[in-house]
Amino acid sequence: MMSKMVALLFALYFAWVSAKTCKYESSGFQSHWRFANNSIMLQFMNTDIKNNHWTGIGFGDDKNNLVGVFFMVSNNQVAVRTGATTEHGPPTFSQNGSNFAPIQTQSLLYFPEDKTMSAVVQIPVQFQGRNLQSCQKWRWIKSGKIENGQLTRNDKSPKDKKVCPMECN
Repeated sequence: MMSKMVALLFALYFAWVSAKTCKYESSGFQSHWRFANNSIMLQFMNTDIKNNHWTGIGFGDDKNNLVGVFFMVSNNQVAVRTGATTEHGPPTFSQNGSNFAPIQTQSLLYFPEDKTMSAVVQIPVQFQGRNLQSCQKWRWIKSGKIENGQLTRNDKSPKDKKVCPMECN
């Protein structure tokens, strides 16, 4: 029994370390991701975000129908939520009781002196009714303000890239 458990853990570890790490860098963003074990481990960094602003990454080819992971920087702390948005609209968040698999947060950091927010999250490939394993546009959303606890529109068009997580294109 113990040897089977060790073999399984070794196989899972080997699958993780042998997975290819993909990356995206653009003005204000750095991201790395790796597909393994039916999830995407995503490191997301926004290098130009102020306190009391939000940022995120949306998934989908239709810019008016994106699902995503959103990061709110408030009081120099980072919170993460999932939901849906359009190209410029503020996100609407998923309810905690939804039937969707949750993301797992590994790390959330904000460095106010550098205006840099960094997060590491694990996203299931079946996310908010979408299959993230398939090729589709990923959209890096610069930022929008948080005013009186409410998220406002983002003023800049998101940076987008067609991503095939299995291929690191």
